[in-house]
Amino acid sequence: MDLAEWMATRLQILDKQTGALIPYMPHDEQRKLDYALGLQQSAGLPGRLIVLKARRRGVSTWTQGTIFAMCHLAANKQGYCVSHSEESAAYLLEMSHSFDRHLPGGERLPKARSNPTEIIWSPPHSSRFEMHTAGAGRTEGEAKVGRSRRIDYLHVSELAFCEGAASMMRGLVQGVPDAPGTLIVIESTANGAAGEFYDRWQAAIEDKHKRMDPTGYLPVFISWLTAPEYSLVLRAGEDLGTPTERERDLILLGARPEQLNWRRHKIAQDFGGDEDRFCQEYPAEPSEAFVTSGRPAIPASIIRRHDKLSCEPRRCVALDGGKLIGVPMDSPRAWWVWREPVDSHDYIVFGDVMEGSLSDASDPRSQPDFNGGVVLDRRTMEIVASIQTRMDPDLFGEQLMAAGRWYNNAWASPEANASGVAAVLPFVRKNYLHLYQRQRLAESLSAGDDAPLWGWKTTVANRDLMIDSWIALCRPDAGNDWSGKAEVYDRRIVAEEKTFVWRGAKRQHQVGAHDDLLFACFGAGQLHLNCPRQFPLGQKVLQPMSGDRGLYYDLEGDDEPDEDWRTG
Repeated sequence: MDLAEWMATRLQILDKQTGALIPYMPHDEQRKLDYALGLQQSAGLPGRLIVLKARRRGVSTWTQGTIFAMCHLAANKQGYCVSHSEESAAYLLEMSHSFDRHLPGGERLPKARSNPTEIIWSPPHSSRFEMHTAGAGRTEGEAKVGRSRRIDYLHVSELAFCEGAASMMRGLVQGVPDAPGTLIVIESTANGAAGEFYDRWQAAIEDKHKRMDPTGYLPVFISWLTAPEYSLVLRAGEDLGTPTERERDLILLGARPEQLNWRRHKIAQDFGGDEDRFCQEYPAEPSEAFVTSGRPAIPASIIRRHDKLSCEPRRCVALDGGKLIGVPMDSPRAWWVWREPVDSHDYIVFGDVMEGSLSDASDPRSQPDFNGGVVLDRRTMEIVASIQTRMDPDLFGEQLMAAGRWYNNAWASPEANASGVAAVLPFVRKNYLHLYQRQRLAESLSAGDDAPLWGWKTTVANRDLMIDSWIALCRPDAGNDWSGKAEVYDRRIVAEEKTFVWRGAKRQHQVGAHDDLLFACFGAGQLHLNCPRQFPLGQKVLQPMSGDRGLYYDLEGDDEPDEDWRTG
């Protein structure tokens, strides 16, 4: 008898509707987990599953039942469960106590100890199943749960909500031997597109794309669309009318009218009309779960659109001494280019200059910030080029100026905060024609205030304006019309949109994430709204010119090709 059959013929669970005890009969999602685990076991591999789930789909029940069965059936095994809260931990272990109490007569084994935190079977069986709460025993920022323990079967419940998740997992997984017969199940609903659970989920997805075999963590997604109880029959004569854009996406995923009807009623009655909150608890696809969770500061509809638009750049170049040199995508000098300069189009170039701050201020091992630069086509409202690098601020300023020259002498500016001043200096020294100059308020003027204020400066007073203005440039008009709205192709910007959240009363990146390219977009939006659209009289739009050695740009306006600015 295999494990799944033993569970189906021995375990009793509480019915969600009636609260009565009924035999455990696995539904489709639980059979999906049985199949994933079976793939690894039949290949002689350790069981490793990571599960992204909709609420109340029986994932915790399946995991607790599986580990209880393994501990009951084999001697001297260590089962270990960690949950995000004391209430959840108590509920999960009580589930295992219930499994034990209602085993068929004669199959229960004697216990050495049985209480709200553990089940320990008596010798010679001597297996045990313990329950713990994440964050318990934390000392100087390190989670002590599970450290210095040998664990055969590990269940981590709601990892995305666990306190000290990263340090906790470093200790826990080291206690589980990398050997056949062991099991680790990590399961959670989403809580933002950053953090330990998100990183582990993304790593598992990437690993499966590289290796189409059951080695390592198998990612399993449990959608609400597979749950038969999540449907509501339409009344006689009732018509759903024209589906929304999101509902059209769900129809492509197989949603039936009864499911859309249930969804509409659920959003209206239980979520106060907040579609994004519904999507967090009841995702239909993985990207939806992460986009709509964790108090996102960029509207989910914008993130979904940019996510769909994202694609690989058509070209990657370094602007080196005026020359355009093809480089790999991962080069620290690489500009990712989706559209090259077009005659008669005007552009904005903006750069967010790194300040050396860490992505997680509490973790000295976390990554420092980047320089982020973007080019905005003002006619099409596309982000047509971008760069993410950690070069020195003055060198980054040179890159921004070079991009501005290439893109038709665009209006340009680094962010002139702190180290950003060093990035402004190359523009000033070389008399760049279209360097943004901020204005003084009339009431603040005094004698001698004639020095120009070069470069955009982000302040407490204008930071929210920058964010809200960019959202307005991206947000669809009435009727869900996206025409003329800002378009983003860079997956790095989309990733930052997903992790740009409300932290208290301030909008900023999640701990461990970045927002450098996103703030470059915010700044580009401000220059777009504040700089003149036409070229100054006598200033020529750059025209590609052909010569014996290929295509060149005329930067000096003298109708002669500039050899330092060839396009190939």
